[in-house]
Amino acid sequence: MSFMSLKKIAVLVLPLLVAAAGTACAEVPRGKVLGELMQVLDLPLKTGKTFGDVDETTPYRPALLSALSLGILYPADDFSPEIACTNAEALMFAFQAMGFRHEAETAAWALPPEDKSLPAYISGYVALAKSVQPAAPRSVFSKPWDSITEAQLSEVLEWAGRCRASLVWDHEIRRPEGALRIHRENVGRPPQGWRVQLGIFDTEAQASAFARKKTSEACPLSVQEVDFSYGVFTPLVADRSQAHEWAVRLGNGFGAVILPESGDSSALFWTSFTPADPADAVIGMNRAVSSQALAKLSEIAAAHKALVAMNGGYFGGNGPIGALFAGGLPVTLPYYNRSMAAWNGRGQMHFGGGEFRMRLSVNGGPFVPVLLNSKVDYGSTAILTPALGASEARAGNNGFVARVHDGLVQEAVPALQFSRDMRPDEWLIVSRDPKFTLQKGDRVTLETQWRETPPIDVASAVQAGPLLYAPGHQFWDEMLSLSILTLRHPRTLLGWDGKRMVWIVADGRSSWHSRGLFLNEAEQLGRRLGLTALLNLDGGGSSEMWWDGHVVNAVSDGRERRMPYGLMVLKK
Repeated sequence: MSFMSLKKIAVLVLPLLVAAAGTACAEVPRGKVLGELMQVLDLPLKTGKTFGDVDETTPYRPALLSALSLGILYPADDFSPEIACTNAEALMFAFQAMGFRHEAETAAWALPPEDKSLPAYISGYVALAKSVQPAAPRSVFSKPWDSITEAQLSEVLEWAGRCRASLVWDHEIRRPEGALRIHRENVGRPPQGWRVQLGIFDTEAQASAFARKKTSEACPLSVQEVDFSYGVFTPLVADRSQAHEWAVRLGNGFGAVILPESGDSSALFWTSFTPADPADAVIGMNRAVSSQALAKLSEIAAAHKALVAMNGGYFGGNGPIGALFAGGLPVTLPYYNRSMAAWNGRGQMHFGGGEFRMRLSVNGGPFVPVLLNSKVDYGSTAILTPALGASEARAGNNGFVARVHDGLVQEAVPALQFSRDMRPDEWLIVSRDPKFTLQKGDRVTLETQWRETPPIDVASAVQAGPLLYAPGHQFWDEMLSLSILTLRHPRTLLGWDGKRMVWIVADGRSSWHSRGLFLNEAEQLGRRLGLTALLNLDGGGSSEMWWDGHVVNAVSDGRERRMPYGLMVLKK
């Protein structure tokens, strides 16, 4: 071919190449970025509320309305679909459409942004983009303030398509007290709908009275049992923006929470904590730091100056259900035929039956049964231990009270003369038995008589169930409810790998965020983490992990539940 022929071809082709390059570098509007992400992720199209600046002529209008209806976008007056989309916004839209909103909020504090100029609402998405597997395109997350180009959008769309097959975020934070691990796997899917929870009440009567007061023909309220409490809910709606309107209108200071009705999803979020020394794990009772029996886990942890805290065993009313030991002393009596996890000051653990009774001996005499942290009737004797806090009122004003430290009676006086609460290293004997006497200097021995004697001295223990597996243990239902045994739920788990204690909280009840676990799936997770024993603790809306001022997981009630105690490791 002659030089003149090549020159003619170049003259024809060059403008096309320039045009193509211009298209690849052109700024892409926000509406197109979100609309094409919705298509790649195969999200359903729904109609509902709209934005003031999205009308019949707006490109990708059905996808934008669906994003609002599905909760990918939150209600606002305008969306500005025509303005140029930044790289950071494109990442935000992608993660929101994959159900990673909570993970981005977590990454904002767990992975401080390298670019300090990024606003808090978006910095977590950029941090996620670098740390998930597969990672987002580097050309996008490395320049978050730049407007995304067509070429970069193609990269993002290709990445989002690969994420549908597998997407994992796994991040670890190490401190001298132990290691926190945060894990999310798989893309979420839209829920079946949304309802608004207007409040949680202790009794059905309280919930019903509230529902009658707030209900209307347009929004009839219902009362539903929620993990042994009672919630007041609006009807299920397919449009999240409708649920938002009800929350704003009916919340009225009651802390309305919008909750998803979980759909089909393989998304799973869990977080774990491994104490550097199992002996550092303690039971922190709210009564030890407050006059109230129950409080939020964040409040209990902060009052105890903890670095990390997790909810424990079952509870009802104002107190725990089942055996607890704190500081080497019993706190509550056991529940029949339920399992426990126990550990001592040398970092050893034991999993097995949690049934026991308390006995007392004076000056080497015979052991006699005593009550534990309970009201003392005529003819009986009880011990009061410090985990439940102030003791003077609990001691009563009948019989006599003896203060014990290091196994010796420090004082023994009529109850009417007892006026000083015990210190954390003391415990009390309260007796209304005329035949039972004590005096200062007597040596007393407190004995825990176990149905199945643990092979360790017990400093701390929590009873819950079922015990999913342990050496020599055969699984059984421990007379727990069918819901706990057979349904997927948020789960709290306590495990052991032979050397290390491991706490686990798995979220549930949200197809966008985390589906929850069946018990067999909880067992599989424990074995995947190398645990040789695993105990199921209280789950559902109680499942919570708190770390240095942050609630790590997304509690399924949308708000922290009040509880009597938490497992915790204190700051060093």
